[in-house]
Amino acid sequence: MMTGNERPGAEVPGRTTISSRALHRMAVGLVADEGHVAGRDVVVSLGDEAGSLAVSITLPAVVGGIENTSLVERGADLRAAVTRGMDALAARRVGSVSVRFEGVRRQRKRRVL
Repeated sequence: MMTGNERPGAEVPGRTTISSRALHRMAVGLVADEGHVAGRDVVVSLGDEAGSLAVSITLPAVVGGIENTSLVERGADLRAAVTRGMDALAARRVGSVSVRFEGVRRQRKRRVL
């Protein structure tokens, strides 16, 4: 019988590995979600920084939407989302995140009828 704190298979020997491709796609997804852009518009590079991940992000700046925040604030939100997401989803520590906005994507305001 299992209680709420146990995981199935926790006592079974073995290992779980996450490929570099999976980490890359995970980072792209996190950035696309937080940045409100398509995944195809996001460029992510992963590197090593003294045992932690160094993440470099390039994405377009979205303008014209409902959200009214500066690019500096959006960059900070992106850095926080990537750091939290990589830790929560892949148990990876992120040492640094560099964000570069390149290009502009217009987002039309939508009215709810």
